[in-house]
Amino acid sequence: VGVPNAGKSTFLAAVTRAKPKIANYPFTTVIPNLGVWVPPESDYAIDASKGLTSGAGSTGIVLCDVPGLVAGAAEGVGLGHAFLRHVERCHVILHLVDATSNDAVADFAMLNRELEQYGTGQLANMPQVVVVNKVDAYEEGNEEESEEGLKTRLSKEDLKRQLDEVMQHSRLMWVSAKEKDGVNELMGRMAKFVSNVKEKKAQAENTT
Repeated sequence: VGVPNAGKSTFLAAVTRAKPKIANYPFTTVIPNLGVWVPPESDYAIDASKGLTSGAGSTGIVLCDVPGLVAGAAEGVGLGHAFLRHVERCHVILHLVDATSNDAVADFAMLNRELEQYGTGQLANMPQVVVVNKVDAYEEGNEEESEEGLKTRLSKEDLKRQLDEVMQHSRLMWVSAKEKDGVNELMGRMAKFVSNVKEKKAQAENTT
């Protein structure tokens, strides 16, 4: 999940074989996009590259990219609200933060408020991994990839400090989906985290 134009579809295309529509303007995604990530060293990945398999395999992850969320989404504003029910079926939320936003921390807080206010509030309790995207543009100052007001953005260190203050966990990573920088490490860690979450859920269900 993320605000419009955070790079969610670019990320999905970088780590899966999905081919969502990608453009440098908000609300490019108007329907959920699904993609399957599999470890590149697995036999399943080799078979998948040859078109011999379907599904995610035992170690793969199914990713769902929903339309960007805006303030008021929990009350029906914007496109993302209609698809948040799909997120409820997931095990982990990957929260993509746009490093080039005028106020990335405010975007992060707004989106979490919308998750909390949606439905029964279940999404607010779902495990999250926070990923700051577009670090290539952030570090290089590429204005084509950044919002107006580029010069007033926080430094990377200040952005990390402010995100650390509002996050309720320490799962923060930095990537460039466009350049595929950091995505392999992220997905490797995501696979382990999702596996642990699913295992804990199974144990909880067995004890009830």
